[in-house]
Amino acid sequence: MKKILFSSMLLSAAVVLVIGCNNKSDKKADDKPADTTTVVIPSEKGVKLICKDMGTDSLGIPHYDVYLSADGVQTKIKSVNACNDIAKESYEQYQIPKDAIVACGGWYAGGGDYYYVILKEGKPVVFEGWQEEQQEDEGYHWKEISSNNRP
Repeated sequence: MKKILFSSMLLSAAVVLVIGCNNKSDKKADDKPADTTTVVIPSEKGVKLICKDMGTDSLGIPHYDVYLSADGVQTKIKSVNACNDIAKESYEQYQIPKDAIVACGGWYAGGGDYYYVILKEGKPVVFEGWQEEQQEDEGYHWKEISSNNRP
């Protein structure tokens, strides 16, 4: 019984192999070779802003370093006193464009520093904004501070 079962399995495998190897697709005379060009689109997933907690100084003031991470390279942007990720749902509140990839910032002792990244021509561009408690105008005073991953 075992020999019959084994022989049946072996025969089935051979049939599948023969059919699979002889299966030729119908080709038309005007078939063209497939386009093998690959277009590389920069990945937004690889671009990050990192808030590194540097601790507090002797007066108890917190310090953070903000880094841009892109293509596996981390570049220090600035040192600030508060830094947290900003959720996409909050971008409008901070006047951050909807197409920003990532944003961070924070408020400490009457002032705030904020950052966001967009892609321009496939390269990350960092914008910096700020607000102060006593400012007479409104808004975050956004300006471009780096491009091509070089602040």
